[in-house]
Amino acid sequence: MLNQLAFYLFASISILCGLGVVVASNPIYVVLWLLGALIAISGIFFSAGAELLGSLQLMIYVVAIAVFYILIITAVPWRKLHKNEQHNRLIGVSVLPFIALLYVEAFLVVMSGVSVSKNKIIETITKNYGNAEVIGIKLFSTYFWAFELMSVLLLISMIGAILLGRKEEKTYD
Repeated sequence: MLNQLAFYLFASISILCGLGVVVASNPIYVVLWLLGALIAISGIFFSAGAELLGSLQLMIYVVAIAVFYILIITAVPWRKLHKNEQHNRLIGVSVLPFIALLYVEAFLVVMSGVSVSKNKIIETITKNYGNAEVIGIKLFSTYFWAFELMSVLLLISMIGAILLGRKEEKTYD
């Protein structure tokens, strides 16, 4: 009962923080709302009994990715970018039904649990080995190439942020 109450509390906090990410106009506030959402999602993992995922959520996303976003915000010349394009808040709000649909899907997946997995293989591995082994087995067997692709994508985005944020040298003809 207490785990379910904690789940609903963290889920509502993550939804509110997700709305704050979409609605906020200042990039610093967007990152702060994102931090709130990521911490709430970590709380969801802890309340669901996935301690390893909750810890990884805190270490990887809350610490590393949020610092990376703050680095991008401080490195990118925002005034120069705002001159070239207009910010349309209507576009950000128009994706809210899709975000709500994703939350409904995540809610259904959590409520159905791992007991509906094929041949109950995840449930048996969790009982026999534990939470960390399940993550390691799935991450480095089934999702290995997706994991590596995401690391390359993060590297490319970091290089892009550095290129966007570098100072332009004045050249004289």
